[in-house]
Amino acid sequence: MLGKRVVERVKCFMISRAQGAMLDVSITHVDIDLSDPSPHLSMTLTRSPGDTKSDFEVMSPSVIGQAILPEEIMSLICTELGRQWDFTTLYDCARSAKSLADPALRTLYQYHQNSFVFNQTDDDLGERKRQDRSVYFKKWLLLWRSIISSSLQPSQTYKPYCHYLRILDFRNLYELFDSNQFQAVKKDFYARPLAKFNYPRQQGRHTTVDIVATINHVGETVVPKATFLEELSGHMSPGFFTRWVSQTPRLRRTVLWRGDALGNNAGTSLATCCKHFNALSVHDWINEDADTVFAKFLTELNPDTLQSLNFISFNNISRQSFEALGRHTTLKELKLSNLSKDAIESLNGLKNCTQIEVLSLEDSMNFVRLEERHNDVFNEVIEWLSSCTKLREISIKGFFDGPAILAAVAISPNVRWTKLSLEEYTVRTASSASFHTALTEQKSLEVLILKGDGDDTHYQDLEIMVSSICQLTNLKELVLKQVSDEFDMTHISNLAVSLPSLEEFWTSGGELSSDILPVLANLRSLKNLTLFALTQFDYDSIRDFILRLERKTQRGFQLSLMSVDQEFGLSQQEQDQISELIKERVDGSFGMCKANCFRYMFDPAQFIWRNNAWRQVTQRRLTEERQISYLTDTLSQGIVMTNDD
Repeated sequence: MLGKRVVERVKCFMISRAQGAMLDVSITHVDIDLSDPSPHLSMTLTRSPGDTKSDFEVMSPSVIGQAILPEEIMSLICTELGRQWDFTTLYDCARSAKSLADPALRTLYQYHQNSFVFNQTDDDLGERKRQDRSVYFKKWLLLWRSIISSSLQPSQTYKPYCHYLRILDFRNLYELFDSNQFQAVKKDFYARPLAKFNYPRQQGRHTTVDIVATINHVGETVVPKATFLEELSGHMSPGFFTRWVSQTPRLRRTVLWRGDALGNNAGTSLATCCKHFNALSVHDWINEDADTVFAKFLTELNPDTLQSLNFISFNNISRQSFEALGRHTTLKELKLSNLSKDAIESLNGLKNCTQIEVLSLEDSMNFVRLEERHNDVFNEVIEWLSSCTKLREISIKGFFDGPAILAAVAISPNVRWTKLSLEEYTVRTASSASFHTALTEQKSLEVLILKGDGDDTHYQDLEIMVSSICQLTNLKELVLKQVSDEFDMTHISNLAVSLPSLEEFWTSGGELSSDILPVLANLRSLKNLTLFALTQFDYDSIRDFILRLERKTQRGFQLSLMSVDQEFGLSQQEQDQISELIKERVDGSFGMCKANCFRYMFDPAQFIWRNNAWRQVTQRRLTEERQISYLTDTLSQGIVMTNDD
């Protein structure tokens, strides 16, 4: 379906043609036929009231001339198809007519990073396409060959495809070279004219690809020709990144696999050549001089350049970098993962970054005690966060003093959060109780995510947590992982009754009988319900729950029962019937797993998948539960699971 803007532009074009033929008409319907060698329009016209002819006629091309779309309209149509990721139609357009080939090919390469051919993930390939995996791998190979070949001189392709690129992601090229399938087809990839990009590396008896050297050579050739690049990502060796950004004046964002690429005066190059640059992501940077080099890079940039900074994994940035960030008062998004001990003890260096709207901080060790051993830093961090009046989303993970810091900031009259996430904390401590109590001051919250240790909690601890959350009546998403392990029916019922706007509800807990389902059914906006509690639901209760779902407001409903009591497991026939019912009722999906599945580190093979939509939505969450939540809890308790348990 083409967007309204495109259709309106087409209407304006055709009305002008009609007026040129002395016809007073308005257009009530537009249909654009892209299958014909000369793409044309069919439409319904309404004549003016004073016209003596019939009210409705279809305008013949002979009346106003052949309605061939001008290049501007062709470009608008292709751009709209690109925004919808409709690569099949774009490909057909490119093959159907010469007048469409140019805008269609340009759009295909402008949006190529969204194609399943480029991503090669199971979710994108789907069930049917996975059967033809080798075919899609070949297309992936050909896509990169065409991009690289188009940058060579003399021209080796029909059009300069690399010139159309807005995003150049060398992470994807790295994955291509690193895949097992590449070894079997590398001769095809390095066939003329790409033979000069073949950098072999000997590993024992096998010859593999020197991926870094190859990417450096590819970048040296492609980047100078990709003058419309807005994002550059991947592994870039020191020196290369500095040279490449000087050739990409439209660059806005970059994602680096290693932070050492920011040396060699990269900041100066960006400040001089990339006036629109404002976002930086770094996967990791563990060099000893990382803090010094990054601080120098930040100083080289023009003041107030960065709007977004994200460190994804381990890094050694600390006080020098934090203080240098103070030059960028435009910083709106700051995400710092796996911070070192020195970095945690230097967080007060960020005190000048007060315009932040999204903040995420993660302690890599979870043992730095600021309040006890660095009380001055502890107080300054609270003062800094309290001064961030524009802060809307905050996430704290692995901080020993996380609850205490958030408790002090939450009561500030100038702070109004819409999203709060606290992970890896212990419910039963006094600071956690203070944090839960302080939540009542943040009634603007729409998303609340709490993950931590809920074992050995006193009933009073749970009461404080639940009663505080119940006052957050604007919540649309509530995720409680492990902190709610000792919840009973009353706790979950109170939450459901008090939070009528919930759209997503994820909670663990103890035994839950079918009596909880009618209460949950009253959440008329709910679209995703995940229960990690020991559910004891019979077939009829689940069926009645589904039949109460609203067809319109709860369309796409996801029901996940992650720890079903062994005695309440549904038969295969019942599972199929439930899946069919929820699909028919709200186009939703259903999944369940028996409780013992999680005793053995949650084997996904035991999970009962009901359809592909379920897999796409929940695979990420299931992986997280397996690798993080359950594993962390098990190892922290020193438990070794065996098949005899």
